[in-house]
This record gives sequence, C-alpha cells and structure tokens, in this order.
Amino acid sequence: MPSPKQEAKLIVDALFEDWGTGGDTRGECPFVAGRDAILEMKEAKFPGWQEVEWAGYHIKYLVQKACELYLKGKMKPYDRNKRHFVKGNYLWDPRFNANDYNIVILGDVEEYNDIIKKNGGIGVLVIDSAVNYDFNEDFRRWHEEQKGGSSNYSIEREIEGRPVRVRKTEYMIRKVFAYFFAPDDLKNGVKDDWVDDTFQKGMRNADGSLRNAKYRFKINDVPEKNLLFVKNFNEDPEEFKEDFSEYT
Repeated sequence: MPSPKQEAKLIVDALFEDWGTGGDTRGECPFVAGRDAILEMKEAKFPGWQEVEWAGYHIKYLVQKACELYLKGKMKPYDRNKRHFVKGNYLWDPRFNANDYNIVILGDVEEYNDIIKKNGGIGVLVIDSAVNYDFNEDFRRWHEEQKGGSSNYSIEREIEGRPVRVRKTEYMIRKVFAYFFAPDDLKNGVKDDWVDDTFQKGMRNADGSLRNAKYRFKINDVPEKNLLFVKNFNEDPEEFKEDFSEYT
C-alpha cells in the first residue's frame, strides 16, 4: 500500500503533465483561460462553472481530469454535496489559493470532521496560483450571459449599490503544497492555534440563511509533520530553491 506522500506525488505529477514546467521553459508558462475553463465545465456539467469564484471549482475539475487521463484505475472522483475530491487509498481535497496571506479555507467544520472520520484522514492539495482580474468587467458581462443573465441576488446588490466582487479571468499554477491530516490533526490544530474553526460563523448566504463555520489555516503555520512536499509548477527555479531547498 502506498504512503500518503507517494499517492500525493502521483496526483500532483499527473496535474503537472499539462500545467507545469518547473520554471524551465523558454516559452510562456501555461495560464488557464477563464472563458475556456468555464465553457469546459459547463459542457461537462461540472458544478461551479457559474460561480463568481469559478477557479476554485475548476482546479477540482482539473485534478479529477488529470487523474482520469494519467492515473486510470488508481484514483477516482469522490463527490459529496459541493465537495469534489479524488480518492485512491486516501482522500484528497484540491484547494485553490491565490491570496497574499496564504490562507487556505477548507469545508464546513461538521461535514469535514465527518468526512475525515469516514476516510481515516484527509490529504489537502493547496494549488498556489497567480491570477489576473477583470477590472473592466468584460469578463463579468460575458459570464453573466453564459448563465442566462444576472441572478436576483446580483441585481439586488447592484440596486443597493453594494460593490461587485472582481472576478478572476485566468490563473497559472505556481506551486502545489501537499498535506496530509490524520483524524485528530485539525481538531488538535484548533487547540494549538494553527487552525481556525470559526471562519464565516454568523455570516449569511445569498438566500439569507446562516452559514456554517469552516476550517481555515495559514500555510506557514502548518506543522512540518503534516507537509508531504512542495512541487514547483511555474516558479523561477532559483527562487523556488531558495524558499524550498529541501524539495528541489
């Protein structure tokens, strides 16, 4: 039976096949074009293509697609409600990250605890990315057209003068952090103050219902024992070596 590290390497290497260069390229690093990504998800009937934060869903779609292409029989999609994982001997949750604070948001605390319990732990693949944004709103207008027009919630926000979130137009995977958490690691992380289990508590959804609290953590705060490796996708090799010498 492979170790979590060995299985994570299979998944990340499969994703690297089409979206990584290791920084060693004379051409342009591969960006994921938002319009192409949304249309592909829409055609595949993959949930999330209509969401403002479409990239978070697309990275899950890409991981499932890479596993299907390069790891047939070894990894399979594992979908539960809005969660889209891949599963081999272990369960893996791809998470999109493109913020300067390197804060990773996981799922609903109660649901996540149940998933971890049923699967004997969970692997988290943090897909750290560079993004470009839709500052002239051309992309937003196109996206709304694909959905058949703005939702009542979006129209209500505009009428009330509330700011519209700026959408991502494309992204490029910079590097991937592979973690594995045993059943009690996140609960203990709350006690040890490297995991927050109160994110979004008290906030409301678009329909006015209360949101459940979610887990979140900061990349730099995770204990070394939980980090399996970091893989360079499109970072400068020398800079990556300076920051992650043990993983080069």
